[in-house]
Amino acid sequence: MGSIVNPNHTTKLVQKTIYTRNIRGQHASGLNGTKWKRQLWSNSFIQRPPERPLARQTPRLWFALGTAACLAIGVPLLRTTSENAIEETRTQAALQPSVPSELTKRIDAISDVFGQGSTKGLSFLKSSAPIQTISTSISSWTWPTLPTPDIPWPASFSVAELQERFSVLLLELGRGPGSLYDTIVNSPPDLDVNPECEWDAEVRVGDDLCISERAFLGERKRRMRASFAKLMGVPENDVDERDLPIVAIAGSGGGYRAMLNTLGSLTAAKSTGVLDCVSYTAGVSGSCWALGILYSGVAGSTIPSDAAAHAKDRIATSYVDIETLDALITPPTNKYLLTGLLRKAVGEAGAVSLVDLYGTLLSYRLYVPSDLTRLDPRHLSLHFFRRHIDDGSLPLPIFSAIQNVHPTQEQANALKALEEARSRSVDSDRSNLLQREQESLARSIRWLWYEFTPYEIGCDEIGAWIPSWGLGRRYMYGKNIERKPETSFTILAGIFGSAFCASLKHYFREVEPALRVLPLQLYNWLADIITENEHDLGLIHPVLPDQFPNFLKGLAGQLRDGSPPDITEQEYLSFMDAGAELNIPYYPFLRRNVDCIIALDASADSQDLWFSRAEELAAKRGLRTWPKGATWPTRVFSGDTGGQKSEQAPEYEASTPESANLKLAQTQEAALAKQADKEDSTEARALPTDSSEPDARPQSLSSCEVWIGSSTSAEEMSARLDELDEAALLQRDGIGVVYIPLIPNVRRVPGFDPLSISTWRREVSTEESQKLLDVAEGNFEDSREKIVRLLRAVWMRKRMDRQRREWEERLVHVRRQLGGHLQ
Repeated sequence: MGSIVNPNHTTKLVQKTIYTRNIRGQHASGLNGTKWKRQLWSNSFIQRPPERPLARQTPRLWFALGTAACLAIGVPLLRTTSENAIEETRTQAALQPSVPSELTKRIDAISDVFGQGSTKGLSFLKSSAPIQTISTSISSWTWPTLPTPDIPWPASFSVAELQERFSVLLLELGRGPGSLYDTIVNSPPDLDVNPECEWDAEVRVGDDLCISERAFLGERKRRMRASFAKLMGVPENDVDERDLPIVAIAGSGGGYRAMLNTLGSLTAAKSTGVLDCVSYTAGVSGSCWALGILYSGVAGSTIPSDAAAHAKDRIATSYVDIETLDALITPPTNKYLLTGLLRKAVGEAGAVSLVDLYGTLLSYRLYVPSDLTRLDPRHLSLHFFRRHIDDGSLPLPIFSAIQNVHPTQEQANALKALEEARSRSVDSDRSNLLQREQESLARSIRWLWYEFTPYEIGCDEIGAWIPSWGLGRRYMYGKNIERKPETSFTILAGIFGSAFCASLKHYFREVEPALRVLPLQLYNWLADIITENEHDLGLIHPVLPDQFPNFLKGLAGQLRDGSPPDITEQEYLSFMDAGAELNIPYYPFLRRNVDCIIALDASADSQDLWFSRAEELAAKRGLRTWPKGATWPTRVFSGDTGGQKSEQAPEYEASTPESANLKLAQTQEAALAKQADKEDSTEARALPTDSSEPDARPQSLSSCEVWIGSSTSAEEMSARLDELDEAALLQRDGIGVVYIPLIPNVRRVPGFDPLSISTWRREVSTEESQKLLDVAEGNFEDSREKIVRLLRAVWMRKRMDRQRREWEERLVHVRRQLGGHLQ
């Protein structure tokens, strides 16, 4: 049974909305958030929301209802405006032909807004509707009567309470005077918050660092000098800024688990003195959320421990809790959270996606301070993060996303045909020709890695960059053709964590570690099935990536060689979670001459996968100083077992840019040849049976491992720090990689497995969060000795290289002087 909403209730909702807007004026005049809320809920039109304990007693209930409410605009389930109401209105128009077209417009608006016309789903946010139209439509909605026999609803729950909030939200998104939509869309932006509205953006073409980042590095080195001397235990006068290692911290993906691991590790890095010697931080997915909390200042400071405490407090409640819906209808948080969504929707090229809704909900938990008096819209400005960076007081953060350059069916078929032709060819010249054709085609089918910093957003592989405040504008021939406010960090947070936009192939890879508890034969059977269909599954995205106007339009012929040929003609660029390509953000550091990368891995994937993928990317760039794969482990033993030797290397090592290009494309497109070989046997595949096959599934990494590369050493030589004496260490001129996986730390938290916190958790209790933070801090503290040893070696090597160059320059100068005197 269902119940039709009382039309009188809709009138009361309109009155409540008007009252809300009047209260806004009082809020602007000085009422704080708590007093405003108390006054609002005491009004006769408004029923106080349910007590919070109810939400916490029934998290699944609130998840179901919250998801339904927040996605109602975008899914058919709740796009259920009564057809009878529309038909009745049409009948009125037919009986009163003399009535002007206003009634007809109202009919069309109702149809358009709620799914009967050409404007459907999330397009409601783009074309909205007047309050009266929304009110009439809401009054005809059918809501369920509770309780139902198959769902354990709490006795005190009322659908009317959810209905009331949802109705107010839709009214605020209407075009009525004073509505939130009207305030955000039709009012001029505040130039104190969005000064970029008076600036023009241009595309910078090139592969060098921007001027602002180079200036930052100079300021950072000046600040680092004293800290580095203290870390090394030497007088400050012994340290020359030119010799300081460029150190980066890279946080992996993994949802809230990765976010807490990164924050806990940064807390330990600060307390051990390492963070003050770091030039860059970078994140994927959940680690991007962590960096957003730290650099936005939403925690009240930019101290990692304060950011960790903020995260622990805020994620104890799910982002689909009823509290989030209250925030979306209650000032000042409603404007703070919904501004980004509405501005993205109403632009000339506006398009709102489920990723944007997700980011908006998530941002209420992560980027709203517990004390609303500290709410500042600049917390959601990536460009404004630079206030803590320009003076070198913090490392430069790099956020990551990827663009998937999809192959067409013709390209996929062509790759398959080339592979088959190569396998049949007996002529070496023809085989080489086919290989070159295959490489050329494979380069157009890949992921493109985009960097988001407080200075710029762009892609190194394309060689094009725009100011961080310029994303979301339309461009032509390298210049923006409109001015608009910066894209809100609520939208970016959704992109950075949009793992659900991955293909079905990547979904399997994410859950693969959990499947390893199955019998080996069953696991292998499932893996074979996935492999056989890998190409098709790689093309299916259940949720589409987020879209923005293409800032590369009109730049044909100006981008780097190897850029996708049609990328300058596309209307949109689509971005998603970078973890689908590389779950530890090594890639942004490859062009920055970084000396040492501290990798914080909280991912659930096979760890050796990220080592191999990073090596392929380094080889693709022609970087010879990355540690070679001959000593990458598929397994590392914990410290209490004696630090045994690493196991055998992966099968493939990419040693040249050409071979890496092919390997990278083959990895991303997932073995078309293997699929072709196996597809004939798919139909005949039987269920797995017992087998004596040994269990070769990779084990989880543990402990802290350090490798350092060399451009001159033979590849078969070990790159592990523990296997190098000081003399050998000083001879290595490559990048050092410190790998710290998220493993149990018995010393800090006995009996706790941090991987028990799933990537997909929507809330984490304060007790679980504290344990995870403690484990992350403990693991980093236990790694301090190895980190210091590596940094000392890099510093001494750079100092000796500088002193040798200076001596050679002086020698040349002396010879020139002597030569002049002799003449």
